Amino acid sequence: MGTAASQFRLTRIRACVLITLLWAGIYLPGLGSVQLEHEEPRRALPALHMLASGDWLVPRVGSEPYLRKPPLLNWAIALSCRIAGAPNEWAVRLPSALSTLALALTIVIAGAWLGPEGGFLAAVFFLVNFTMIETGRLAELEALYVALTGIGLLLWMAAWMRDANPWQLWLLPAPFLGLGMLTKGPTHLIFYYGVTVAVLAYGKNLRLLLHPAHWLALGLIIGFLGCWAVPCSLAVNSDNPMGVWRFWWGQLASRASTGSEEHFRLGIWLLNGPQTLKNFLPWTLLLPLLWRKEVIAELETALGINPREYSIFRGARWGMVATCLLMVLLPKGSPRYIYPLIVVPCLLLARALSVDGSRKCPAWLPAIWERVNVCLLAVTSVAIPAILFFAPYHRGVDFVLALLVASAVWFLFLSRNAQPIAASGFSTNRLVRCALICAGTTALAMIEITATVRPRMDLANSNKARPLAGAILKAIPSATEIWVMEESYRPFWYYLEPRARYFVRTSQLPPEADYFLIPASRTSAFVRDPKWNGVPPAILKRFVDNEQKAFDLVRK
Repeated sequence: MGTAASQFRLTRIRACVLITLLWAGIYLPGLGSVQLEHEEPRRALPALHMLASGDWLVPRVGSEPYLRKPPLLNWAIALSCRIAGAPNEWAVRLPSALSTLALALTIVIAGAWLGPEGGFLAAVFFLVNFTMIETGRLAELEALYVALTGIGLLLWMAAWMRDANPWQLWLLPAPFLGLGMLTKGPTHLIFYYGVTVAVLAYGKNLRLLLHPAHWLALGLIIGFLGCWAVPCSLAVNSDNPMGVWRFWWGQLASRASTGSEEHFRLGIWLLNGPQTLKNFLPWTLLLPLLWRKEVIAELETALGINPREYSIFRGARWGMVATCLLMVLLPKGSPRYIYPLIVVPCLLLARALSVDGSRKCPAWLPAIWERVNVCLLAVTSVAIPAILFFAPYHRGVDFVLALLVASAVWFLFLSRNAQPIAASGFSTNRLVRCALICAGTTALAMIEITATVRPRMDLANSNKARPLAGAILKAIPSATEIWVMEESYRPFWYYLEPRARYFVRTSQLPPEADYFLIPASRTSAFVRDPKWNGVPPAILKRFVDNEQKAFDLVRK
């Protein structure tokens, strides 16, 4: 066995297969078992409107245009639901999960300058990150935004490492950064330029910023947004499209001011720094290695005559710090603003560890980490039988159990047979083994939680969106439309689809409308409206959502 194991080498293809398995174990189990939460329905509703109306230009929540965010995620969700054949939680969240996988595989492939083991470790650090585990399983903007920004940075770094011509250096990342503009606007360019400018400064090549290729790439990036924003503003308000643009500018500028008490809270602002460090858990304790003199010295020796790689390490490190500080210190900044930067510390840590710089790390760090991993492995191993006894059987259970068995073999291989791995050329210092075991344990824990705990938590909360919408629809005849008066967005609207129609004024109601859902604060005015010609509609039932907002079901 030792001879066969010694012949194994971690190629990029094998690394991609292992990363895909790790991603599947963390991001796929239970993806559709929990109802949409928080802002997820707000992302899904425009997609449902696009599918129903055929209008893919103007995103809408209810009947009103929703212009606070560009529509790329709405488009992705709509396509996912169309391919799946019907809108459901799994299809709505799949684009975020696939975005996470896309960036993880790009780290392995485009990060060839890290070596196979370095690219593999960086992808592990990225996937096994509490922030990505949370956002990559939600129908939110962050996973797609992080993926597009990260891919753009990786392509730029890969072109820089191979000394590509300026046209490749700037134009290869441009489409992904342009799509990032269509996801959440231009904030990601702060991180892109924060890192690339710092690398160019350390490489003494800032003149590349003046090259025509850079200005063409910047025009393309902005042009991606303009191709949607110009016709959208005309479609929303053909008489005054500049009013739409002023709204967008106000949305962007509001994050950098203290003018509104609605957003700025001093206590929350003071916690931005600690919250930012928390976003990189469980790898936050490794970040000081990037500044440890012994690690830097060994890194310089390992890199030898390649000044471009050293400029990436130095420049990306300080660019990461500078942009983090900028976003944390913004009066209305938020730790989530730095999410597009998460790929950078993953790359830097992987490079430091893959050249064995961790041998110079404090001795107490791997010792503590090993003990924590043993405890986590014990807990997850004991909990494995719970899946068989408590998880409802579904078609994915065999897949889950196969991952469990594969993960158990992986742990035994790492912990008891380290020498064959070392013979393959893969770094096996204590910190690397700790990181890999931690990654596998996280995958096990996610499988267990999503198969047993989350579905029961979802069912136990009877005031959430899906049960509330189900109760409303049950109170009216099947296949009957329900007209919802818009006061403010409510998450349960998603679960009223496709039977929901929306209105603001009673004059918008067609003669055939019979059932209405009215905010309780406006019910009295609604039933007394002159439209009813002295025959007011009857109030059938009152419903209360999870925020204690009351709504009356009314019948004409």
